This record gives sequence, structure tokens and C-alpha cells, in this order.
Amino acid sequence: MSLSPLNSTHPRYDRVILGACALILCMNAAFPIYGASVINTTMVTSLGWDRSLLGLLVSVNMAVTGLTAPLIGSAVDRYGPRIVLIAGSFLLLVGASAMAFWVEQPWQVIFAFGILMGLAMSAGGFIANQACVAAWFDKKQARAFATLYATMGVGGFIAAPLISSVIAQGDWRAGWLVFIAVGAFALCLAVFVVRDAPSAARNEGVDKTAQPDSAPEPKGSIYKSPALWLVILCIVSAGAGSSLYIAHGQALLHDSAFSPSAAAASLSLMAASTLLGNFMVGALGDRFGTRNILTGGLLVFAIGLLTLGYAENTFMLYAYAVLLGAGYGAVQVSSMALLAETFPARQFASVSGFAISMMTIASAVAPFVVGQLFDLTQTYIPSILAIAGMNVAGALLMMSNRRVFVSEATPAPTR
Repeated sequence: MSLSPLNSTHPRYDRVILGACALILCMNAAFPIYGASVINTTMVTSLGWDRSLLGLLVSVNMAVTGLTAPLIGSAVDRYGPRIVLIAGSFLLLVGASAMAFWVEQPWQVIFAFGILMGLAMSAGGFIANQACVAAWFDKKQARAFATLYATMGVGGFIAAPLISSVIAQGDWRAGWLVFIAVGAFALCLAVFVVRDAPSAARNEGVDKTAQPDSAPEPKGSIYKSPALWLVILCIVSAGAGSSLYIAHGQALLHDSAFSPSAAAASLSLMAASTLLGNFMVGALGDRFGTRNILTGGLLVFAIGLLTLGYAENTFMLYAYAVLLGAGYGAVQVSSMALLAETFPARQFASVSGFAISMMTIASAVAPFVVGQLFDLTQTYIPSILAIAGMNVAGALLMMSNRRVFVSEATPAPTR
């Protein structure tokens, strides 16, 4: 495939990179997160497995994604994001093929979805795509990240009803054929379109006076940063709520007497609503500050969780989706943009990889624990109240610790 007339030396190739990375993120992350939620719920029900296993599938998947995130960050730093994206897209094809044609027993599902798909989401998902975009966009990174994450909402909006429709015409295995198709598309984009940023682009915009190469930051000091750990606390809180929803949201709504089609429609709306949060960061970040938008996103997300837990009618069914999606979309983009503003560009892949690792490891625990609690109590309410409380606490801490980010951001490169 030729890159003409736009090639990697074209002054506007950064826009091509952004578009390609956005689509790859959609295929390698949005479809597995939102689409697999529909498939796995149908699969567990049709095979007569319990809710603990439903939660365990998501927990293993997120644990693999989280535990490998630092390795993916290191691989991106060493080999560049393109080769990592190629590997992730290929693994998506392998994992989806295993789910469609091989799995019969719970351990096989855990291996195919939990491990193979987890590796695919780790290598082909957020870290490599974010690092590629950050390298090509030394300015207006918040807007670039907002565009990148917007495809998560678009992908979720498409994936849930599409896969629900495919399953309705066949069975749950048919849904994985969709993943095989999108995995092949993502692999083509990674191979033929994505390019690592030229060295000049990666170094452009770094303030050599503020960060002289002769005075590098001591190794490991970034991991002692209060700013980093405060952001991690916020995304862990939101991640726990998101993983609860992805693993158990459809089952919760079924228990509340909503039809499978209505529940899937609300999932689609939730995914689409993340666009509201994404674009709030891009449009309002410069005016109100990324930290303040992150605070607001956590609060809106907490309200959405509570609305989900107590949804009893059609209005609440769609209200929770808008609140949950908008809140999570704002948290997604503003947290990564805040890290990009706070730390030097050369450390972004490592810092974001570590933060995502902490988030996904903690998030991996939530679905399994929530499933166990449901099997014991036959209700999701205690879990929802606890995780909503975590998000409110994170918002309050973010609101009251402005100076942490002022002091951390002082040596950062000018953007």
C-alpha cells in the first residue's frame, strides 16, 4: 500500500497518524471492552455458568493487560510504537479465532479471552497508540488525545448493537467473527499506515533550558511523584467502576427486568456518551484546566454508577448511560493529558504505562470480587456504593491538591 501523496515526511502526516491510531485503538480496545461484554454475558447464560466466572473472565483479561503494561511501555520506548501495535493487532486475530472456533470449557475461555485478548489489548491499545500520538503532537496534546479516545466511544456505540444483532441471528460464537474482521483491519493499518515519529518530531518542543540533558532526572524519581499517584488513585477508582459495568452491567440490567436489547442499547449509548467527556477535555481543558475537568468527570461518573444501581424505568436506563459515559470519557482523556502536561515527553510512555498498569491491576480485582459478593448477597448495590464512594473521594483529593501539579509541572517541557 502506498502512502502517496501523504507519506511520513509530509508536514500533515501527523493527522494521518492520529486517524490510524484512533481506528486501531477502536478495534483493539473498544470492541473487546464493549462488544465482548455482550458476547460473554450471552455465553455465560447459554452455557449455564455462574456470575463469578463472568467476573473472572474480565478480571483475568484486565490483570494481564495491567501486569504487562510496564513491559509494553518499555517495548514502545525501545522499539517504537509501530511494531508493538502490529503485535497487538495480530494477537487480537488469534484470540478472537480461538473464541470463535476452539473454546468449550471455562479454562479455555479464560486462556483465550483472559490471556490472549488481554495481551492484544495491552500491546494494541492505549499505551502504544498514546505514545505514537504524543510523539507526533508536541502541541495541543489534549485535543489529540480527545480525538484518539473519541473512537472508543464510537467503537462502543457500534460494537454493542452490531454484535447483539449478529448473535441474535446465530449464536455467541458468531459475534467473534466480527472481531476477526476488525482485527485484520487494525493489523493492516499498523503495518501500512502507522509510522514512528521522526527523531526531530520526538525532540521538537523540548525546553533544553528547563530540562538540560546534563541534569537528567534521577532514575525512579518519577514513581515517587505525588502527582502521579494522585492521578493513579483517580483512574483506579474510575477503572473499578468501569470494570464492574463491563463485566456485570448487562446482567444487572437483566435482573432489573430490562430486556437484553434494551440493556445492549444502553451500553451503546454509554459508549457514545464517552464522546461528551472526551471533547469536554479538548474544548474546555485550556479554559478550565485539565485537573478541574478530571475532578468533575469523577463526580459525574459516581452519579452515573448510582443511577445504574437504582435504575427502575426507561428514563433511568438512559440517564445512567449518559452520566456514566460522559464521566468516564472525561476521566480517560484528562488523566492522560494531565500526565502529559506534568511529565517530560520522553517519560510519557513509561509514566502512562505504569499508571495504566496500576489502574488495570486494581480494576481486574473488581469484577471477580463483585461477582463473588453478588453470588453471596444476590445484589450489586453494596459494590456500587463502595466504588461510587471511591470516585467521590478521588475527586475531593484532586480538587484540594492543586499545588502538587504546579510544582511537578514546573520542570516539564513547554507545550
